[in-house]
Amino acid sequence: MAWPAAYVRYRIVVYIYIVGALCAFGIAGNVLSIVVLGRDRTIRRTTVFLMQMLAVADASFLVSCLFADMLHTAVKFTDWLPVAVRRGWLYVVRYFGLMTSVTWTASVWMVVLLTADRYIAICRPLHAAQYSTLPRLRRAVAVLWVLAAVYNLPGFFELKLAEVETDHVIPSDSLALNGSDVVSNNSTMADTLLNLTQNSTPLESGRMLKLQLSAMYRNQVYQVVYKTCLDFLVRFLLPLVALVFFNQRLVCALYESDQMRRHSTTDGSTGRQHTCMLVVVVIVFIVCQLPGGAWRVCWVLYGYAGVPFSLIAFYYSVAAVNLMLVVNSSINVVIYCFMGRQFRAILLRMIGCGGERANARRNPEVDTGHSAVPMHHVLTDSTSISAVPVSTRKSNVSSGRG
Repeated sequence: MAWPAAYVRYRIVVYIYIVGALCAFGIAGNVLSIVVLGRDRTIRRTTVFLMQMLAVADASFLVSCLFADMLHTAVKFTDWLPVAVRRGWLYVVRYFGLMTSVTWTASVWMVVLLTADRYIAICRPLHAAQYSTLPRLRRAVAVLWVLAAVYNLPGFFELKLAEVETDHVIPSDSLALNGSDVVSNNSTMADTLLNLTQNSTPLESGRMLKLQLSAMYRNQVYQVVYKTCLDFLVRFLLPLVALVFFNQRLVCALYESDQMRRHSTTDGSTGRQHTCMLVVVVIVFIVCQLPGGAWRVCWVLYGYAGVPFSLIAFYYSVAAVNLMLVVNSSINVVIYCFMGRQFRAILLRMIGCGGERANARRNPEVDTGHSAVPMHHVLTDSTSISAVPVSTRKSNVSSGRG
């Protein structure tokens, strides 16, 4: 395949240098978040658990991106890797690609689950004791991962490895790419994506191992129903609607808490801080997911409406969409550091940049070795203060945590 030099440079810069650096930073940041959050005694236990599970999903997605994006680009567009790696690369594409889809789906719905839990704690505090409990949430996370794996299971059967005679390798399996090439409605997305992979590798003399699309993947009904409509609903539209609903209610709760703080002796600052932090996480998530949703809409409009579009523009846009997904899975630790005072304090203690006693004086909620009093009333969760009589607020507030 004749690749334009500009596109080769663009792909190397995006997928190897930028995505590679973001994956390394994001994996380390998510592991660090799991450790730091586990030491934070000012956040509700259910919220800590779900934030840790989100970090696990994001780290898993970033690990898969190292193979699907960075190493794949190095195999296809450079000669940096040994021949043995190139020969075995088709097996990685065949069996490892499913991990990217599963972890991405799990990460998307983990954000929804985390936001729903915070919504119950803030806006439905009377239901928190029934629904927002660790045993229930552990089961919910397990079910979420199982459903993510089951939903993406058809992807395991979309590609197949076959040994073919070199004389039977059809030149048309590769598309010449230049600025004037277009894809019409006669081409499927599967054909286009296959040309993004290193789809053959030499074996012994006269034979070649080739990556081919299965008949199921080439089926038009499968492409329209599962790969287009269902994928758009499950991994974009439904999560987006749920997050917009929960986030809108949380923002309203924050506004109401600002009004009540002016007339109350308790400010609920810790719970409010955690809610603000989660709102920002969701906003960043939506911003990073929107390009992928827009790309899917454009594919439906152009790919199935018979309108031709530039193939080179498609390749460039795919790289940009994937980059935004990597950014989303890498950035949460930055949000926690900037918006979480307790997160920063624990992190500084871990790296030896702050004395424990000094931090304890500045942050009374910091765990200094004594067990924290469990929180059974969501008193510091902003809007829940209004549900407690004024006469009992002062007596109960000392036992609360966000």
